[in-house]
Amino acid sequence: MLKPIVIAVAAAGLSTGAAAQTGAAPAARSGGLAGLLGGGIPNVAGIGAGNAAGLLGYCIQNNLLGGLTGQAATPGAAQTGVAPSILQRLTGRPGVTTSPGYQAGQSGQVVAPGGQALSLGDLRGQVKNRVCGMVLNRAKSFL
Repeated sequence: MLKPIVIAVAAAGLSTGAAAQTGAAPAARSGGLAGLLGGGIPNVAGIGAGNAAGLLGYCIQNNLLGGLTGQAATPGAAQTGVAPSILQRLTGRPGVTTSPGYQAGQSGQVVAPGGQALSLGDLRGQVKNRVCGMVLNRAKSFL
């Protein structure tokens, strides 16, 4: 008797997730990732320029963007990738490095509107990399 109810609830959840995945708005798509984690990820599409810059620096420093950082295998080597270039351009804008979210971002703290907050240090594996990818896209949007 419970099986039909469980299947119906699961199907409703999947269709909602699919709608978020196929919707046109980037914020809705990032909500799909939050749904996978029980809503634990703030909407990265709403973070400010300072927080995006700080987080991007954190992601680069911790090599969470794959080949986009331009990091060589040798520690201390010059970084010439896409992400460091975006970070440099963004931090060169007035007010970005002095905004309240910048310092939080440098320590891996996502500070989203509405008081949502999350530490990237609490995430694991590919989830952390995907959030950093979303942060990179958000940082690009400020340029």
